[in-house]
Amino acid sequence: MTYYGTEKQQRLQRQSDEAQSKIAATPGLVQAGRFFSVDNFDLIDWAFVDERLAQDGVFGFRMMSAIHIEDIRLKLGPSYRVDVWSVCRADRTAATRACTAILKDDIPGGLTRVNLTTDPGDDAVGAIQTCMAENGIAPFSGAMLTGNIVPAVTIALADTQGHVVATAHANMPFNTHSKHSGTAWVGLIAVAAQQRGKGLGRLINALAVRAAFETLGADEVVEFVHADNIISRRMIEACSLRLDPSILCGLATPIVDARFTT
Repeated sequence: MTYYGTEKQQRLQRQSDEAQSKIAATPGLVQAGRFFSVDNFDLIDWAFVDERLAQDGVFGFRMMSAIHIEDIRLKLGPSYRVDVWSVCRADRTAATRACTAILKDDIPGGLTRVNLTTDPGDDAVGAIQTCMAENGIAPFSGAMLTGNIVPAVTIALADTQGHVVATAHANMPFNTHSKHSGTAWVGLIAVAAQQRGKGLGRLINALAVRAAFETLGADEVVEFVHADNIISRRMIEACSLRLDPSILCGLATPIVDARFTT
């Protein structure tokens, strides 16, 4: 199952996949998987932002200073809002040490790791997308999840019935023009309701962070979290990622729309 979700979600996933050549070649653009995004305020083409917001109803601003987020709000005007996420980050040494401590224990009994191929249409990909969607996460396309768009690793755990009950993902979203080109993003953390309270979020996040370094070769990892999401913040900090108060991630959407999940 290559594309998953509502008609709009599938359209945006397809659009992001098909735009990868442009994203890779254009300074300032970032492969965000579900919408167009930029990571350099000085390179923002506001005509492009306006066009994408009119057509897609969403546009991302990653790794921006707090001052620039306020500038963006002013430029967009009253018809749009900008939801923000805090940025937590860690280098290889600190994160590897913390993840090694978390991963010294085995995966909880009754759960096994899902083996993914590079086939975006694999049934396992669809099961992962379903788990994400059922737990409030707008999923990526199958091609994104399997590393066919940008270098990526997707982690999933399944129960004894073969149902995916926990997911995480790491990828290299920043192009070679970006000062963050060696940085991996970790996210799409989902844990099924019946499996919560067992430390699976921390475990699968640690697996994804470790894969960002060992498999993707990242120099640094970042994760995004809402300021009021204390549980996710603790999960992220357990892997040694620390809040960088100087930068934020923003997502512009029409004022009447529900908050988009990242």
